[in-house]
Amino acid sequence: MIPTFSIIIPHKEIPDLLMRCLRSIPVSEDIQVIVVDDNSADADSYLDKYPELSRPYLGFIRTTKGGGAGYARNVGLEYAQGKWILFADADDFFVEDMYDIICSYADSEADVIYFKNKAVLSDDISIKSNRSSYVNKNIDQYLSDGVEWPIRTKMYVPWGKIIKRSLIVKHNIRFDEVVYSNDMYFSLLIGYYAENIRAVDRVLYVCTFRSNSLAADFCSKPDELKKRAEVAFRSDVFLIQHHACKKMEMPVYLLIMLRKDRALFKYFFEKWDEMYPSKFSALRDVSKNTSLKFTILYYIYTILVWLRIV
Repeated sequence: MIPTFSIIIPHKEIPDLLMRCLRSIPVSEDIQVIVVDDNSADADSYLDKYPELSRPYLGFIRTTKGGGAGYARNVGLEYAQGKWILFADADDFFVEDMYDIICSYADSEADVIYFKNKAVLSDDISIKSNRSSYVNKNIDQYLSDGVEWPIRTKMYVPWGKIIKRSLIVKHNIRFDEVVYSNDMYFSLLIGYYAENIRAVDRVLYVCTFRSNSLAADFCSKPDELKKRAEVAFRSDVFLIQHHACKKMEMPVYLLIMLRKDRALFKYFFEKWDEMYPSKFSALRDVSKNTSLKFTILYYIYTILVWLRIV
């Protein structure tokens, strides 16, 4: 029997949290669960230590590359068979009635269905977190005004949505195999190429916050700012080239660069030549829909770069 749903879970070095995630997914022939271990040190012992990994309709795939979550998700996509694809992080979990929720949309004509989430601390799930709060805000705004572009282009995380596998296959959409922001470009392409989307006022997923996760202390780790900015730049380029850019991603990173790394700012400043006929047009677009503070700082520093003072 071909399953209706395939759930792909990348994992590395947090098996106890992975078990919590798996316990939130019912055992059903209608749900294919794919756990892709990204070269955890003691993964050879997992099948003996964790019986949950041997449950029916679950595939445990161990990789030796150590390529990160994007790589692990891409491996999972090669094994996925379901009509619908879901993603989960190993330290997160689904709500109790997740099966009833996803089954109620199994016959939807939408290519992607976006759901709300609940955010909590991983160590104490009774305490709320503000992680990825923009997801629920975007959905509330969409339900209020019907404007699709924030849903299609600003829902960066892969979880909290169900995606038709045919959409992924048709456009050969894959995750970036990078340390940071591996999911941004994937999520952008999913939203852009979907013919029909839907966002609903139901919580499907519980995302957690851990102080030692990659998402913690945004852009404070070595080389993180550059890696995240490269993905954001690529995303902006795609939307600009397809005449679909309403609000750029780069200003967030450029503002951080102005505070932390002027050389990196200059590097990306020069890269605008790849898609703009002039620096003026780049200035106009990059500062559009941004704060006054960013606009002032950006213009001042740009002038200094032009004058070769910095």
